[in-house]
Amino acid sequence: MTRTLARSQSLRQTLHLSIDPAPYSSTLSRSPDSTSPSSSSRPSTDTSPTSSTSDIIYSVLCMHDFHSDDPDQLSFRRNEILDIVREESNGWLAAIRKDGDVTVGWIPQAFVKPLTDDMVDRLLNVLPQLRIYEYEAEQLYNTAPIARMTLYDQEPDPTPQGDRARKVTDPRRQPPPSPSPATPLPLIPSQASRPKIGPLVNKPTPPTPTDPDISAPKDPDSFRRLPRLSLLHDPQRERVNSDASISPDSASKRSDEKIRQLTGSDEALIHYNSVLMQANMPWYLKPRYSSELEMDNDGRLLKGTKRALVEKLVWESSFKDSTRAAEDTQYRRIFLTTFRTFMSAQELFDLLVDQYRSDHPPNVTDAEFEEWKEKCYSTTQRLVLTVFSMWLEEHRLLEEEPTIARDMTAFLQLIKAPHPLAEQAQLIVKTISRLTFTIPTSSPYPCASNSPSRGRRKRDPRGDLLRLDPGDIAEQLSLLESKLYRMITPQECIRYAKVQTGKEVEHLNAFCSTHDKIAAWVTNSILDCKVLARRADTVDFWIKKCRNLNNFASMSAIINALSSTVVARLHLTWAHVGRKNNLDALLKYNEPTGGFAGYRNLQLSAEGPCVPFVGMYLSEIVHIKDQYSDDGDRISFAQRQRWYEVAKIMLRSQSKHYPIAENSETIQFITRATSRFPKDWQATFWAKSQLVQHSEIANADIRRGLEAAGF
Repeated sequence: MTRTLARSQSLRQTLHLSIDPAPYSSTLSRSPDSTSPSSSSRPSTDTSPTSSTSDIIYSVLCMHDFHSDDPDQLSFRRNEILDIVREESNGWLAAIRKDGDVTVGWIPQAFVKPLTDDMVDRLLNVLPQLRIYEYEAEQLYNTAPIARMTLYDQEPDPTPQGDRARKVTDPRRQPPPSPSPATPLPLIPSQASRPKIGPLVNKPTPPTPTDPDISAPKDPDSFRRLPRLSLLHDPQRERVNSDASISPDSASKRSDEKIRQLTGSDEALIHYNSVLMQANMPWYLKPRYSSELEMDNDGRLLKGTKRALVEKLVWESSFKDSTRAAEDTQYRRIFLTTFRTFMSAQELFDLLVDQYRSDHPPNVTDAEFEEWKEKCYSTTQRLVLTVFSMWLEEHRLLEEEPTIARDMTAFLQLIKAPHPLAEQAQLIVKTISRLTFTIPTSSPYPCASNSPSRGRRKRDPRGDLLRLDPGDIAEQLSLLESKLYRMITPQECIRYAKVQTGKEVEHLNAFCSTHDKIAAWVTNSILDCKVLARRADTVDFWIKKCRNLNNFASMSAIINALSSTVVARLHLTWAHVGRKNNLDALLKYNEPTGGFAGYRNLQLSAEGPCVPFVGMYLSEIVHIKDQYSDDGDRISFAQRQRWYEVAKIMLRSQSKHYPIAENSETIQFITRATSRFPKDWQATFWAKSQLVQHSEIANADIRRGLEAAGF
C-alpha cells in the first residue's frame, strides 16, 4: 500500500511544472534511473541578469480552440503560436505564449501541430486568422518533407552544436535541454512550492478535438515526416536554405495553387489575396470604414454599416482580377436593387457625393498625398459616376426617385473641363435628359402585341367556352399574363417581404390576383354546365391547354381548380373525362414538397418565353426576412443578397416575349370571364357544387332504375 501511494505521488509530481519568470541561473540534477526529474531536484539560483530561450523545445500552432477552468492548464484560441517547454508521454505539453506572458500551463498535444523555425517566422508575419490556411497549404504542397530535411544534412556541420541539432528530428523524441546557468528550466517543485501549477489529478489523458477532420496522430512515427524542430542557430542550414529559395513570382503562384487545392474555392483564394494585400498596404490607402464590415471565412459580406457599405460600393480592390471585378459589379447591382430597404434615395445620394468629395487622410507627406490621390481619390470619383450611371439606367432612378435626378444633374454640371471626368459626367446628364422623355407609362418592357404573329383563325365565342379553340385560349391567356408579369419590378418583389398590399406592390398583386381569377373561371365554367357531357368536355378542354406555351402561372391555376374539392367531388363527371390520366401526371407539380420543387425545376429548364408560377418565390422572400435580421446599425447584407437572388430567378424570363398577335375578341372574352366573381366566390362555388353533386346522384339512381327495368 505504501509503495502504491508513493508511486501515485511520484506520478503527480511529474505533472508539475514551475518556471520562474525572472532571469536566473540554475543547475539541475537528474535521477539516473528516471526520464523525468526527481521531486527532490531543486535549482540553485542567483541574480544573474542574463537569460536565454534555450528552455524552449519547439513551437506549435494551435489548430483548435481550447478552454479550461483548471488553473494548471493554459487556454488558447485557433491560430495562436505557443512555445513548448516540457513534454509528457501521456499527451500533455507545457507551454507559454509568445507575447511575453510567462504563464506556463499544460495543453493537450492533439490540439496543436509542431512547427519548424522557418514556419514559425513565416506564420508570425501572416495575419493571425490566416495562419492555419498557410500551414495546411504548406503541408499539402510538401508531400515528401524528408527530402527537404535531407537537404540540410548533406554536409556535416563542423560545430558540435550543429551536430546535436541534426539528431533531433522528432519533437517527442527530443531530449530535455541541458542545464545552463543562464537558462530557466522547467522544474518539478517540492510539495511546498506547488501553488505555481498543480498536478493534473484525475486527468490521465488529455482531450482530443471534436473536429473529425483534424485529430491527433495515431502513430508516434507520424511526426517523422515533419521538418526538424531545433531552434539552435545553424549557419550552414541558413546558407543551404538561401540557396534553395525560389523566385517570388514562383512562390506566389505556388501559394495560390496550394490554397485553391486546400479550399476548393476561388472565392477563398481571392479573399486570402485581398486580405494579404490590404494588410501590407500603407494605412492611408486602406478603406476608412472597413472595420465596420463583417465577412465570413470566404470573404462574403455578411453585415455592415451604411457608410461602410457605400464606401465598398465605390472602392476598387488593389487586387486586380477578373473574378474580383465581376464580384464588385455584382455587389453594386445587389446594393442598388436593395438599398431602399434600409436607407432612402436621398441618403444614398448624399453619401455618394461625400465619397466623391472625400478629404485626404490626415498627417500625410506630399509623396503620400500624391499616391493617395492617384490610387484612391481618382478611382473613387470615377466609381461614383459609374454608380450614378448604373442607378439611372438599370435600377429605375427616374421612376422611383425623380427628385434625385434633378439633384444629380445639378451635381454633375459642376464637373467641368479640364477635369478628367467631365466628359463622363456630361454623358450621364444627357442620359437623364433622354430617359426623362421616354419613360414608359405602364411597363418598362416593349409591348408584346407588336411581336411577330402566328396567324390563327378567329372564332366568334358568343359566350360559349367550348366554341373557342383551346390553342387560341392558351395563346391569349399567355399573352395577357406575360404583360402583367413583365411589369413586376425587383423592388416590388423585395418590398413584398414587409408589405403585401398597396401601391408599393401593385404590379405584383395584379399578376398574382390573375392566378386566383383564372382558378375561379375554370371552376365556374365546370359548375355552370347543366349537362353531364358538357361538364366532362369542359374539364377535358382545360386539361388539354394546361401545359401549353410554358405558361406555368395559368397551369397552376387550372390544376388548382380541377383538383379542388368542389370539382373533385363530382365523381360522375370525372367518370366521363377522357384526359384524367393527363391531369394525374400534372398534379405532381402542385405538390408543395421541397418548396414546389416540381415547378422550380420545370421553370428553370424552360426555354423561350415563360410565365412562371411565383407563389413559392414570394414565400421564400418572406422566410428570408425571418431568417436574417439587422443588428443595430449593422445592415444584414446577406439578407439583401438572398432577396436579390430570389427576385432575379423569379423575373429571369421578363425579357423573353411571345411571338403572338393579340386577338382582341378572345382577350375581351377572357377579361369578362375573369372579372365577374365576387369576393366570396368560394362559398358560392361550394353551394353550386352541392347542387351538381345531388343532381349527379339523382341521375345515377334514375339510370340504375332504368337499367333494372330493362331499358
